[in-house]
Amino acid sequence: MSLKAQVTTTGDVTVMEVAGKLSHESQKMLQDNIEQLIRDGKQIILDIKGLDFVGSSGITSFFRNLKETGERTGIRPRFCNVSLEFRRIMDAYKLDSEMIHENRIDAVRSFFRSGSGESN
Repeated sequence: MSLKAQVTTTGDVTVMEVAGKLSHESQKMLQDNIEQLIRDGKQIILDIKGLDFVGSSGITSFFRNLKETGERTGIRPRFCNVSLEFRRIMDAYKLDSEMIHENRIDAVRSFFRSGSGESN
């Protein structure tokens, strides 16, 4: 199965439900879509419950690019439904724990906590 993303938007929060394989090639397309949504002023949540394969070069590029995008724009995407395996990878890339949530509801709420500096 190739990488697939289903996108839903409510207000300024966009949820991308990602499923399939994240390879070096597919991560570039996903990253470009995320960056466009950020340029459009959207807060992004990546629901990765359906992600069943991640190539090492794909994940390296993906997390590096997300971190750089967050530093450049001040908007950090959130993740939800993260397996233990992916949590370990995220920890290795030193992604802020504020980016990782158990479920979509918690991820959405994280954008609107006082002091987050990311709510509109």
